[in-house]
Amino acid sequence: MDFFETRERYRKKEYRIYINLVIRVAVILLVLWIGWQWGSFDQKNLYHNTRTELDKSQIQLGRLNQKIVTLVQENKKLAAENMISDLELKDSDKILSNSIKFLLESDVSLEQILQSLLAISSPINCRKLADENLAVATELYTGSESSLSLFQGGLLVHIDGAPYSQGNINNPWFDPDKDIEVRLAYLGGQKIETGKLPLNIIIPAEYWLLKAQITESNLRGYVRIMFEQCSLR
Repeated sequence: MDFFETRERYRKKEYRIYINLVIRVAVILLVLWIGWQWGSFDQKNLYHNTRTELDKSQIQLGRLNQKIVTLVQENKKLAAENMISDLELKDSDKILSNSIKFLLESDVSLEQILQSLLAISSPINCRKLADENLAVATELYTGSESSLSLFQGGLLVHIDGAPYSQGNINNPWFDPDKDIEVRLAYLGGQKIETGKLPLNIIIPAEYWLLKAQITESNLRGYVRIMFEQCSLR
């Protein structure tokens, strides 16, 4: 075998090595591509299934919410009918009973309805319980005179107002031409009223009500507050 034949033999051998290497690389790349495609398919399939389940859950949740709303409305209606039945209104009071039922179904409490009815009623046999002067608290002035305790602590009164001018410490008193906020804390609840003087507030009970009348006082920075107890029957 001469030199040229030997060189040609080794050249062919190198070609076969290169070709085998290229084929192996191509096979590896093909396998990787197929694996990537398979994984991508699984991921898309998983996303599609998850999306489908999520849509089903949202539809079911919407239906459940609708059922809850319907049940709540039915419960309100039933509770309103029971309250109307407990009130024992006569047949002639059909309009009143329907109005109360509508308010109860609209999330207005029975206590609020009774307070509104008592507010427009005509109480009788009123007797004065207290007549006091109370300092109106402002952002520039407050003190022990701004709170009032009556009936052995059974009723606490506090009034807030706005000063004549902001930041004027030389004139910290409240402006009687502006709104005041009256807070009445009593056994079983609290009542907050806002408005301009004179201000009338009613706290109803079962067979009587407490009337509070708030007017300007002769004392600077104070209001006059009078309480009366009135019978309803």
